[in-house]
Amino acid sequence: MSEITPLLGPVDDNIYYKRDDLYCPWGDVNGGKVRQAEALFETEEVQSSMGVIASVSVHSPTGPVISRVAEEYNKHCIIAIGGTTPERLDKLPMMKLTKHYGADVRIVAGHGMKTAINARVNEICEETGYHNIDYSKHIYQNRDLMFDTNSEQVWNIPNELDVLVMSVGIGIQFACVLKGLKRFNKKVKRIIGVQIGPDRRKLIDGYLNQNPLTEPRFDLEYELVQYKSAYSKSEIQKVGGFYLDDIYEAKAHKWMLKNIDPNQKTLFWCVGRRLTSDEVESICKR
Repeated sequence: MSEITPLLGPVDDNIYYKRDDLYCPWGDVNGGKVRQAEALFETEEVQSSMGVIASVSVHSPTGPVISRVAEEYNKHCIIAIGGTTPERLDKLPMMKLTKHYGADVRIVAGHGMKTAINARVNEICEETGYHNIDYSKHIYQNRDLMFDTNSEQVWNIPNELDVLVMSVGIGIQFACVLKGLKRFNKKVKRIIGVQIGPDRRKLIDGYLNQNPLTEPRFDLEYELVQYKSAYSKSEIQKVGGFYLDDIYEAKAHKWMLKNIDPNQKTLFWCVGRRLTSDEVESICKR
């Protein structure tokens, strides 16, 4: 079992915080995505590739995560984006940090539509022999690696909870936690994913039930709720002496405080935090 990140709490009597954002091997990028990226970079398919490429949103911490891990593994890295201009790259903190870690940031589409960006990424892979680091593909192609690497972090949460709350982007980290709850036989009365973006139930069910003809259906029940806010809108929130991710977790935490009975034994899962603009500036000045 790899390093288990801490459990904070209870705070305000009943709320625990799983601090997976404290997985921070180099003191900057952090969280479950970093752990999974490291595991992927250890695979033969990445080790033997000429380099790596990933398509990301300009606001996503995935760009800095992939480029930072690539830097540690001495792999050339291309980050493919759309819907911006060269002049804006150094004004967007996640893109500025991605470039700082040595990635070749390429604008491959005039908009941010995933289909167009992915089409160009596939062409670049064919042209260069680079490996596409795409979490949404690896959850199927490297299922055990992706699930086991992060599901083991459930090990140190309380054995019984009334509520577990977690932010949901495309749902991969949420699915990993669900797998961990089964793996360690944790008893949780309500499992709630707060969606920052579109509904992801079909995706999550697909991650969990990849072989419906040969494997029993994953049987943990969970709820998904929608947080109505513009994706890129930042909401700064500090709790227990630390900051939450401003795009995802602060919004999920705000929903939790408004909708969950404070007398219930509740755990909030901190997936990982994008660095603030000030932190990015500090790193880039080093």
